[in-house]
Amino acid sequence: MLLADGPQVIEPPQYSVAWLILALLCVLVILALVIGTLRVTRSIAERAAYRRRPSDTEALKAEYLRAVNEVGDRFDAGDLDARAAHRELTGVMRTFVRRTTGFDVTSQDVTSLVADPRTRAVGRLIGDLYEPEFARASARDVDESLRRAREVIRAWS
Repeated sequence: MLLADGPQVIEPPQYSVAWLILALLCVLVILALVIGTLRVTRSIAERAAYRRRPSDTEALKAEYLRAVNEVGDRFDAGDLDARAAHRELTGVMRTFVRRTTGFDVTSQDVTSLVADPRTRAVGRLIGDLYEPEFARASARDVDESLRRAREVIRAWS
């Protein structure tokens, strides 16, 4: 059908606002999915890390193993002689027992340490450390004493 006026220009159809709203909703859904996934995976990772963290006793064991190793390093460097190394090792073991059990064993004698089943292993070790600590001369090897101290700390419960 031609009009008498000539050809007419037809305007393009207008886009509906519905498409803009639909695009905006899609972006919001995608953002919500990404944020939700990140939160869920982060909480799972945090819970797994919390389960794997060492207990307080394990952390104390690691701290005192480092202290024993430090005594050994200072002895190897020549900063300590055998007598001083054994004296420091005795102090480390006594403070280890105090920190892990709460018992103040810094002044207890070896007999009472060995008599208590909770401190028996440390009492035996300290009894063996006394000889090189107080004797004028001793054939006791510092490395052997360090090894035994590490064993006692690792076996502590």
